[in-house]
Amino acid sequence: MVDVIQDLEHLNKLAKEEPEKRFNRLYRLLYQPELLMFAKAKVERNKGANTPGVDGKIMAEMGPEDLEKLHQELKSGTYRPQPVRRTYIPKKNGKRPLGLPTSRDKIVQAGIALILEAIYESTFSQSSHGFRPGRSPITALRKVSSAYRAGATWIIEGDLEKCFDSIPHGVILNCLRKRIRDERFIDLIRQIITAGVMEQGRHHRTYSGVPQGGVASPILTNIVLHELDEWLETQIGVNPPAQTTAELNARKNPAYMRLSYRITDLRRYLDGKRPIPKGKDKTLIRQELRATVAARRHLPCYLPRRVIYYTRFADDWLIVLCHSSKEEARQLKQQVTDWLQTQLGLKLNPDKTLITHWTSPLRFLGYQLQGRRNANGTPWLHLSVPPEAVRSVVTRIKQATKYPQAPEYDVFQNVNALVRGWTNYYRFAHTSNTVAGRMMTVVFWRSLHYLGQKHRQSLRKVMRRRYVRDPKTGCMTLFVQRPGANPKGDCRYYLWHKRPKRLTLMSPEATAISDKLPYLNTNWARGHSQTARSEALAQAGHTCQGCGRKDVPLVLHHPHRLRNVKRVRKGYGHVARSGADQKGKLLCQACHLAHHHGHTRQ
Repeated sequence: MVDVIQDLEHLNKLAKEEPEKRFNRLYRLLYQPELLMFAKAKVERNKGANTPGVDGKIMAEMGPEDLEKLHQELKSGTYRPQPVRRTYIPKKNGKRPLGLPTSRDKIVQAGIALILEAIYESTFSQSSHGFRPGRSPITALRKVSSAYRAGATWIIEGDLEKCFDSIPHGVILNCLRKRIRDERFIDLIRQIITAGVMEQGRHHRTYSGVPQGGVASPILTNIVLHELDEWLETQIGVNPPAQTTAELNARKNPAYMRLSYRITDLRRYLDGKRPIPKGKDKTLIRQELRATVAARRHLPCYLPRRVIYYTRFADDWLIVLCHSSKEEARQLKQQVTDWLQTQLGLKLNPDKTLITHWTSPLRFLGYQLQGRRNANGTPWLHLSVPPEAVRSVVTRIKQATKYPQAPEYDVFQNVNALVRGWTNYYRFAHTSNTVAGRMMTVVFWRSLHYLGQKHRQSLRKVMRRRYVRDPKTGCMTLFVQRPGANPKGDCRYYLWHKRPKRLTLMSPEATAISDKLPYLNTNWARGHSQTARSEALAQAGHTCQGCGRKDVPLVLHHPHRLRNVKRVRKGYGHVARSGADQKGKLLCQACHLAHHHGHTRQ
């Protein structure tokens, strides 16, 4: 494992020292057993690791023998990637297609991504922030905020139309050949992106794009869009380096400096460092000082600088033009449109690619951005939470607390994970305190009504029994009992009740904000209840109830599948009750596979 990490670090070092170097022997590194193990461990940390592909096998079922077989197939050249399983996830204006590779293909793609990241990470532009280590939407917003302070006038909002699905395969391979000479490695990537998709039992070939959901897709997209970053920086001159002291001094506003010198003289008269001129007294000097300071507030310190700033996160980008006209913004937009079409074969979404005045609100990375001015005329960026984002999270909170038959612990876990992650993301908005305060009210009353309906008690009675002070925060909140917890210890699980502290974009904590708790929603309705799992763990003493093994990963097995439940009446409630009432048992991976005859897809 140490050798693999050293090899990746060596690749990264060579890429930094020789920006024009083309790399070879990458395929030989890819099929090393240590790299495949490292890639598997990386995939297992992802939320969708146990989502099956077309073969129905999940990552937890991939054992050492499977990795050895994968190693031999890659080494002999007989490995062939399988088509991705297409599913759809909800989107504001419809559904987004998602391609799910098999577990074997996920491991290979993760290995490819590790190698590509080692080569390209030092090459990527500072204006790119999507799917890169140490970068996030907050770092992108930080750059946009700096651009607004530089004197923004017009903003070009860019969005590529179906970026993941429409990148021509030839463009991807040609971009890779600029830094990679190993044709076996490039051909493997070609096989992955042309493997096709399986939808409703039918195979469909893919002639362009990368699977949205593939492990290697984000970095392949960044490699292609790096061409756009490079063209804008070299040909258009976006994101110029910071000015030197001499250049900055040359831009000083003469009118501003004259008033500054006069203010200095007036203050010296009042301090007694210089004699007061004849015909004047301190009262007149103070009046002149106040008038001069007020006049200077309306003047800029420096003369305008015509400059363009550019920030990209995946396929969403902003171009901020400072001290430019709208006609210049139109011309630049047309230049970018033509270049993307001719060089990369990509199109801009006409409904989302707009030219906006800097004082008008626009959306970027989930935030609402709007330029404002201070009293002295200095422009700055105001961030707020869009009303649609608030309505969306309130709807999800209502959905999580909708069913009184749901286990208490599951509901509180779902609500806490959802609201904690949402408020942490929007804690950089200037309106975050107000919005988070309203969210606390929604969470409290929805959870209180849920407990009242579940136990068929009045709200006053629920408050008497469940409304206590959280010892960690000292605030009053609702609680439920932790299932399977030691009664002698702290067995209370408290509802989210304390909003996070608002941070500025320039805060050092900005890049460290993360929330990895999953939003489980209604998994309890399908028998996958956190309450049932915790109770089973406590009852079984963390021991497999099939073979008696300890210190192994355990899976909660459900003897009666929900699809075999007879519905005595229509509606979701009966199925939900059946799922919540299921009695499971804890099994190790081998015993669980034996129950399901080799696969766990239900």
